[in-house]
Amino acid sequence: MNALVTSFGLILLAEMADKSQLLTLSLTCRYPAHKVLLGVTLAVGLLNLLAVGVGGAVSELLPADIVRPAAGALFIGFGIWALLSPDPPDEETCATGFRRSAVLAVGLAFFVAEFGDKTQLAALSLAAQFDQLLPVWTGATLGMVGANALAIGGGSLLGTRFSASALRRFSGILFIVFGALTLASALL
Repeated sequence: MNALVTSFGLILLAEMADKSQLLTLSLTCRYPAHKVLLGVTLAVGLLNLLAVGVGGAVSELLPADIVRPAAGALFIGFGIWALLSPDPPDEETCATGFRRSAVLAVGLAFFVAEFGDKTQLAALSLAAQFDQLLPVWTGATLGMVGANALAIGGGSLLGTRFSASALRRFSGILFIVFGALTLASALL
């Protein structure tokens, strides 16, 4: 139980005001909250499984100097796509036409953004410290999902106050800014 509680608390605190919350907030401005939560949860579960199960081999397979620039470019691409894509004709089309791709887009974006991040490395360290893989994975996953659920709530609140078109533009700009910051940090 100590491994689960410690993992949950440390990861939840580490995720507060992290780039992933900004990403989650911007994704919630673009997609329905339940799809963002599902995509984030799937990505987080997989990321923590890799961190806890595979450990140090992950960072050796794909070094951060390759992953970070690719992530930055991907986010800039998402931002441009968001700015250039037309608004869906109605809510019904959006709900049925983008159901799978929204979860996939969110999951992929979140996975790339968090791959090799401090919280994944923290989960790796916690697994080594406690030698209890399932409790560490559960605690780390619940901590990350909890922190990002707060960002989803904020994004959903914005969605009730602004038009879909304004939120699409805001989301696109956030993706581009986030991508540029990711590229800058990778290249410096």
